[in-house]
Amino acid sequence: MSTAYEKAISLLALREHTRRELRDKLGKRGFHPDEINSALDRAEREGSLSEERFASSFVSSRLKRSAEGRKILIMRLLDRGCSREIAERAVARAWEEEEYRDALRKQWEKEEAKKGAEWAYQALLKRGFTPSEIKANVDFDAY
Repeated sequence: MSTAYEKAISLLALREHTRRELRDKLGKRGFHPDEINSALDRAEREGSLSEERFASSFVSSRLKRSAEGRKILIMRLLDRGCSREIAERAVARAWEEEEYRDALRKQWEKEEAKKGAEWAYQALLKRGFTPSEIKANVDFDAY
């Protein structure tokens, strides 16, 4: 029988998780809360469990798969157990590294090809991008 720590490490080998996600998964597998907390503390100390790394990985994945605006990304991270501070930092890093802006532009092109610029603008607003983000990153007036 595996320990809570071993199971946590095996789950982390598949993908990054938040502490809350792992706590919930280990709890469903019948591990005692004290054993879970001890295992997660150890994983954090050893660097296997990192909410910063989870948040960065999550934002990058979402932007590649289905670009969304800052507020939606932050909300999704909060829903998974990240602190607001970590969530905001991860989204800010994506912006600074151009990943966020590149995803916005790619989503614009995809939406614009469907039904035109006005459709694309509205679609990006629905995805949580702000008017100023859209206008700063897409030559909307050219359409």
